[in-house]
Amino acid sequence: MVEETLAGRTEGLKEYSLGLQVFHRPPEYDPRTDAIVRVQASLLRKRLAAYYAHEGMGSDLRIELPRGGYVPSFKEQEEAIAHAQPVALKPVGPKGRGAALFLAGLAMGIVLGVAVFLVARPDRGVPAGCPALWKVYLDPRVETVTSFGVPLFFSGGSGLFVRDTQVNNLSDDQTRIGRLSQLLERPLRPQEDVYTGIGDAIGAHLVSRWLEQRGVRTSMANSNYIGASDVDGKNLILVSSARFQTLLQSMDLPRRIRFDPGGANGGFLIGDPLPGEQAAYRPHGSDTGVSTSYAVISLWPGVSPGRRILYMSGIETWCTQGAAQYAIDPDRLVELQARLDQDPENGPRGRKSPYFQVLLRVEGKRNQVRAANYLTHRYLPAEPPAP
Repeated sequence: MVEETLAGRTEGLKEYSLGLQVFHRPPEYDPRTDAIVRVQASLLRKRLAAYYAHEGMGSDLRIELPRGGYVPSFKEQEEAIAHAQPVALKPVGPKGRGAALFLAGLAMGIVLGVAVFLVARPDRGVPAGCPALWKVYLDPRVETVTSFGVPLFFSGGSGLFVRDTQVNNLSDDQTRIGRLSQLLERPLRPQEDVYTGIGDAIGAHLVSRWLEQRGVRTSMANSNYIGASDVDGKNLILVSSARFQTLLQSMDLPRRIRFDPGGANGGFLIGDPLPGEQAAYRPHGSDTGVSTSYAVISLWPGVSPGRRILYMSGIETWCTQGAAQYAIDPDRLVELQARLDQDPENGPRGRKSPYFQVLLRVEGKRNQVRAANYLTHRYLPAEPPAP
């Protein structure tokens, strides 16, 4: 926006043009249904204000983005020191010096005490940025169980374990497992609790620590061994790659963005794509070594009234970690809440309800997350069948 303004091309700084050129939206992009430009402009204004209030306080030039438009303005700042008034200091006598030292020591003690308290205390009461997603979870009176998914392995004994990503339930086609068993001349038996994905483990840890910093009691669990009684009266979070076994496999929960295990890597399907959306989102690579994959964050009612089930799931395990990072990123949460707030009561993404799914694009390199960004969302029934 600054470059275009300096070049005298401010007539092109419109919401639609920015959507195309900056956020790479397709030509059929409709700003009325996709608010990415407005949301990011609002975040930019907040970041500019925060910058000039802190590290940019002494800047001679300030860049501002007036509300209601996308043409920046430039303002010169006079140095505050030019307006400072000198302060006259009175000499301190011997008696006054002792009192002054006492007060100075007392003040220093108070400052250090407050500093230690602020550093050591949990980050209680800090807003999550997206109440629609986290409000129920931030109740310190309610425990949250954080769970990770477990892939289905086959054991051949003597430390041999085999993983076929196309076999995630015992009812799946095990032809390739059978062929391998013949080649190895040893039986391969299901082993359900051997490993989890590193991205699942890191994601579950990040989310648990984030909640604990806000004063929420959390416990970790293997999703293979969780039953309804384990989450009775508690909130539940599952951080699991889409193929891994979880408690959700035994629960009849509604979905409008579904995982499709078909193909080499699987993908997420949307049955009612809006303009600019795809019906299927499948991972792909690039010549630069950057991988693009997808993840979904789903929020459902919990086993007990007033509780929630939050599911963070990627196609690959590193992508699942990306979903967890997105869910606790303050800027991403503000952006997501803004998108949810602007939805009409009964719009193209469904009738508004406390439950929804969010589709994310996750970029990575060498199985390391580089960025996770919002793609779209759908609302789920306000009163789905009890799990």
